[in-house]
Amino acid sequence: MSKKIRRAHVISTTQIAPHLMRIVVGSEEFDDFPRDQQGAYVKVLFPHEGQTDVELDLKADKPAVMRSYTIRKIDSQSGAISLDFVINQHSGVATNWAKYAKVGDKVGIAGPGPKKLSDFSQSDYLLLGDLTSVNAINGYLQRLPASATVNAIIHVPDKKDIIDLDTIKNNHHVNWLISEQPHTDLINAVITELGQSHTKPLVFMALESSLIREINTLLRERFSIKRESIVCSAYWKQGITADGLKVEKQHQSNA
Repeated sequence: MSKKIRRAHVISTTQIAPHLMRIVVGSEEFDDFPRDQQGAYVKVLFPHEGQTDVELDLKADKPAVMRSYTIRKIDSQSGAISLDFVINQHSGVATNWAKYAKVGDKVGIAGPGPKKLSDFSQSDYLLLGDLTSVNAINGYLQRLPASATVNAIIHVPDKKDIIDLDTIKNNHHVNWLISEQPHTDLINAVITELGQSHTKPLVFMALESSLIREINTLLRERFSIKRESIVCSAYWKQGITADGLKVEKQHQSNA
């Protein structure tokens, strides 16, 4: 992704669901930030504990903690960026910051980075996500052609976590899966969806790491979906920190 890092500050915070905090950040340095990046991601740099300023030098002795977040919206005039943070589920630097963030708090914004899904020419898509990736799916729903059949399954732990999405086209369908057992229920939902389909869709999924592995195997072995028709990204992993997952991904890519 672009290495440009911009200083930014919190404009507003709103708890939009039991497990989601929407935070809008703005900056005078957003003048050249592209306005068409809904659904892409940025890296958010956080102040160290007890500090208010953010270390923007990635090569500093103690660089800022950095996490990836999907853009929900970009204000066409000011360039202000809306981001949704998952709260009240896990503890961590970003989660704790978001839960107590207030207007004026400083962050760094790096990016935007490229969208994972870039093929918008297919006739059939299956999108799989959870609270961490709902805005990526929302962004793709705006980009995918109205003529394509699109089915999205989004897992949420609570009915109140269902949030409004932007325009949904006639051939695009969103199934909110409310469950405390996503490993079982999401896999069953995928089996049901593909069992009813007469085509092999292009699949995008952004979920917990081990769940991605299980669904990936299912797609390829049971439904004969080719590797090149599966776009996946592990947004988090149960029992491991974001930094730990990053190291694990680096080891896998180097293997």
